[in-house]
Amino acid sequence: MMPGRWLLILTVCAGVAMPAMGQAPIPADREQLLSGASTSESNPAERCGYPSPETVLAKKDELGLTRDKLRRIEAVVAAQQAAVKVKGEEIVEAEEQLAKLFEAGTLNEKVLRSRLEQIGKLRADLRFAHVQVYLKMKQILSPNEWARCKELKAGEGK
Repeated sequence: MMPGRWLLILTVCAGVAMPAMGQAPIPADREQLLSGASTSESNPAERCGYPSPETVLAKKDELGLTRDKLRRIEAVVAAQQAAVKVKGEEIVEAEEQLAKLFEAGTLNEKVLRSRLEQIGKLRADLRFAHVQVYLKMKQILSPNEWARCKELKAGEGK
């Protein structure tokens, strides 16, 4: 093959591969959103000493949780995990649509504001889903179980 052809092939391949390699994912927290993972910023409950659902489940024997309470907690956690994944997918889709509007050059201020408000609402809904589960844990546990769980959580940090 002629050297000029190799150069052409390499240039075309690099042109296809480079944008994909150099571009950051949209949105930047895409993987976290799609996995349903929580962030410390979305969790004022834990910063204020509320035990996480994971802590409650991990300490179930020490708390002496009944089967009914354990079942209720597991149901709340499962529902929350499903909800945050769906909301994360909605955020990724909305962010991708916004990026496409920028790429197409068809965006105006009115549409931009509307799209950003939509994304902001979706992110607020996601944060609510992440934090609401802490309130539900407190509703399920008795005051004594709640206090004991907080003690156990506090002891982990020492």
